[in-house]
Amino acid sequence: MRDPSVSVAFILGWRLAELYDLDTIPARSSTTTPAPTPDHLPGASEMTEHDRARVLVDQADNAMLSLTDFLGDRSPTLDNVRQVMGQPGPLRDLVRAEVAPLYTDLQARLAASATRLATALGLGRMLADTIWLPRSDQPGLYLERFAAYRLSNAYGWLDDLDEAFPRRAAAAVVASLTAWERWVRGATKSDGSPDVTQLGQSALRALRRQGELWRRLLGGEKDPMQLLGPADYVAAASRLVSRGRQITTRFLWKWLPGAVLLVVAAAAAVWAAVTYAPAGTDRVVAVLVSLVGTLGVSWKGVEATLGRALRQAEAALWAAEVDAAVGQAATIVPDERAGQPPAAQRRRSRPGGSS
Repeated sequence: MRDPSVSVAFILGWRLAELYDLDTIPARSSTTTPAPTPDHLPGASEMTEHDRARVLVDQADNAMLSLTDFLGDRSPTLDNVRQVMGQPGPLRDLVRAEVAPLYTDLQARLAASATRLATALGLGRMLADTIWLPRSDQPGLYLERFAAYRLSNAYGWLDDLDEAFPRRAAAAVVASLTAWERWVRGATKSDGSPDVTQLGQSALRALRRQGELWRRLLGGEKDPMQLLGPADYVAAASRLVSRGRQITTRFLWKWLPGAVLLVVAAAAAVWAAVTYAPAGTDRVVAVLVSLVGTLGVSWKGVEATLGRALRQAEAALWAAEVDAAVGQAATIVPDERAGQPPAAQRRRSRPGGSS
């Protein structure tokens, strides 16, 4: 059952980790000289590191406020972090010193009152670390973040929280996370060391875009179905028809021995009736009519059983194909060919694709 609080806890864990993982947090400029008026209003990418950190603090605080009912009396806040942000000098280590115990406190409070929210908080922290810790000049961090033993926890948590997140969001993240795990494994040399030619700036940009999509999907900001275009539905329907043919073939193959025996018995009965029946008797007609009826009833039984099986499986098979299509559309793994944009980005840029 969908639980918006789970998405809020996920966002809280994500924002706190993103704040903690910032490379630098400089003090706010104290200059009294007015800044020159820009040619255009600045976008989010043009924020200073200090302003970006303050936005993360506000976003995390808003999420925390939404979880007040689960955090007990004297719900924690980020007021201490805001006070630190007003001090002079480099602030990253000071901010970290406040965020770390706050996160530990939140984890303990939620684990005591709402286990699923504690899991969502940890999942948000883990996926954010996966996205924000790798650096283009430290390719070894990719291998660390996408190690199988580490991601097994993420897969387990996503499975546990699947019904609480927006429909198909967890499945989409699992599919794309699996693709990234496979891609990073392929970006290693024979000795297990990272291939710096693949794990560079292009891969980092794709990873950051992928992470933002994960956050939006699990946070309820984007409906996974919006990732699909007409071509995706056509491909899913084609795969569904193929699955139906496979089921029919296997079913008929299972019935084949019985059908062969039935036909052989019918042929023997016809032969015996024709061979030994007296001339002009109605026995031949009676036997033939009986056999035709028997074969008809038997075939109707096979047809009815197969039809019922297909009808019962149709909804589940279609849902599985849609899940697979959403997972593919949600994947932004870098293309192996140098200079090419991620495959999912190229798909969405085609006519008829979803943007």
